[in-house]
Amino acid sequence: MQRIFFLVITLFISCFNCPCSLAQRPIRVACIGNSVTYGAGIKDREQNSYPAQLQKLLGEAYTVKNFGHSGATLLRNGHNPYHLTDQYAEALSFEPDIAVIHLGLNDTDPRNWPNYQLDFEGDYSQLIDTLRSVNPKIEIHIASLSPIFSGHPRFKSGTREWHYEIRQKIQWLAKANNVQLMDLYQPFVTRPDLFPDNIHPNMAGAKMMADLVHSYLKKDFGGLEMPSIFANGMVLQRGDSTAIFGKGDPDKIVTVKFQEKTKEVFVDQDGKWIVYLEDMPVGGPYELKVQQANQTLHFSEVWIGDVWLCMGQSNMAFPLKSSFSWEEERKQESNKNLHLFQLKPFRETDNRAWDSLALHKVNELTYFEGKWNADRPDFSAVAYHFGKILQEETAVPIGLVQLALGGAPIEAFIDRITLEQDDLLVDMLDNWETSDFIMPWVRERAAVNISNKLDKQQRHPYEPAYIYDAGLQPIMPFGFKGLVWYQGESNAHNADLYARLFRTMVKSYREKWNNSAFPVYYVQLPGMSRPSWPYFRSMQYALSQNVPNTGMAVSLDLGDSLDVHPKAKEEVGRRLALQALVNTYGADLLADGPELNKVVKEGDMLALSFQNDEGLRTKDGRTAVLGFAVMDFRGKRLILEGEIVGNKVLLQVPNNFFVHKVLYGFAPFGPANLVNKAGLPMGTLVYRLCDE
Repeated sequence: MQRIFFLVITLFISCFNCPCSLAQRPIRVACIGNSVTYGAGIKDREQNSYPAQLQKLLGEAYTVKNFGHSGATLLRNGHNPYHLTDQYAEALSFEPDIAVIHLGLNDTDPRNWPNYQLDFEGDYSQLIDTLRSVNPKIEIHIASLSPIFSGHPRFKSGTREWHYEIRQKIQWLAKANNVQLMDLYQPFVTRPDLFPDNIHPNMAGAKMMADLVHSYLKKDFGGLEMPSIFANGMVLQRGDSTAIFGKGDPDKIVTVKFQEKTKEVFVDQDGKWIVYLEDMPVGGPYELKVQQANQTLHFSEVWIGDVWLCMGQSNMAFPLKSSFSWEEERKQESNKNLHLFQLKPFRETDNRAWDSLALHKVNELTYFEGKWNADRPDFSAVAYHFGKILQEETAVPIGLVQLALGGAPIEAFIDRITLEQDDLLVDMLDNWETSDFIMPWVRERAAVNISNKLDKQQRHPYEPAYIYDAGLQPIMPFGFKGLVWYQGESNAHNADLYARLFRTMVKSYREKWNNSAFPVYYVQLPGMSRPSWPYFRSMQYALSQNVPNTGMAVSLDLGDSLDVHPKAKEEVGRRLALQALVNTYGADLLADGPELNKVVKEGDMLALSFQNDEGLRTKDGRTAVLGFAVMDFRGKRLILEGEIVGNKVLLQVPNNFFVHKVLYGFAPFGPANLVNKAGLPMGTLVYRLCDE
């Protein structure tokens, strides 16, 4: 009896110490999915698929198995149901401790979703229940679908909408089944370069996916981190609530301390956190402290005031040191209540091929480097003068955030998801390097910059959505008072398309900042000897009349016939500042030049009436008003000189000439001299006396 007892005890101790025992065995991770999990298209997928790379990250304490099956559907009635595959049976036999499920991409097939979409929640829940029946203690993670990009052949025929619907259902299913949700959509939607066939990640994409899954499993997103716009010397937007945000490790508490106020928040499962500070005192300097566990970020010289986002292409990027105003400005001390943040490009888009480092940084979305206390001479001249005037007039700290790039088209500033939702604009995204949607000069310059590319999926900052992805998205939802915009030269080939893009951009920004009245002030292009520009300027004027809470600064009189970069930037900044002072701050000033609003035929004369008509005069002191033309129904155009009589301009029209349209400032570059008492000029426009 004693011998038997001794043998039992010895066997128990041996089993306990055995590396194969239950207490010592590696944690089993089952990666369940379709071809993305399988690693379709990846060379040596057994070593380079995301599950294989996840195994390397987790180490010997884990055993990761790839149970991906190409083409599999989550739907049990789908054309290739996962529950009927060998991989499903093997996954159950594996008895996993952790399951990562990424299914649903193939359910967007028209053979599946239109027929069986109501079964999706039930079929997914059944999969979860089956895994729990094998191991009641299993930890289950379900993934929001990785992207299907617009180049996919079924994208516009239903996949776009069905992909969105499935992502929404998966979010609901995670809560309903008490499982963890992994976001494999947002981190990848800005990286089309990692999906060469628009649906399957390449090896680098699989590595990024493995890193992300690893972060979720270990609840380790790299600790406390905040965007570069949070730094010493920053200005935070005053108001009812100010967003302070960043990244951290899930379930840990982040504490934000400002003045006497303290806010705490748990980091969410995606490693993100945000708090809102209410009614912060205008002024400064203050201190801001952010803590997570034993990590602390301490910011000094923090100011509370108004922050303006200043974006566009080269005329917004045009530096103060190159403008006419610099010689005078350099003699003056810097305004200590004007604070400059510059998102500076790593390489300029000049006419040269980029090296491998620049190409890599573009693809990695690290093309822009941001810092506060930017050098005044190198900062945007237009933005600087705009901000300087606002600060002097409002007496509050002003922050200016510059995100501008020479040659950049407007589509680069709009996020991919917004472009994808527009049935016309979505077509800009694919093969943009050869697309007529994109201005030829833009395509040609981009081709030069990336001519040394080794990656077929090489990106460029002129690509639709790129500047948003690399420059704006990382600082969202940092608070801004409004947007100042100087751009259009790289879209002047198609004014109608630009109007659609501009409306789309403004609408999108207002939604993202949850402010339907978010002000946007922009510059009408100046005079220059380019034949498309008058049409473009006319379109810009129409936008100012039809898009609420926008204002346009006219620069018709400040152009150069041959130079696309006129140097009179101080006046452009002043005119933009007037728009903001009147329309945002409520100042009793005149912000606009004359605007034609009525034409009356009086014998052989046309009497033109205007808004903002106080003190009509000519800018150059001439008696004659220059810049007007009239057209008849047959398209005949006459250039006429006008005469100012009171608050009207009179144009003498030949007998038997039936005026259909009145044009002003419609020469690419030419004399146009009508201003009001504030010296503000009239801009390019077309006024129709009657319908076509």
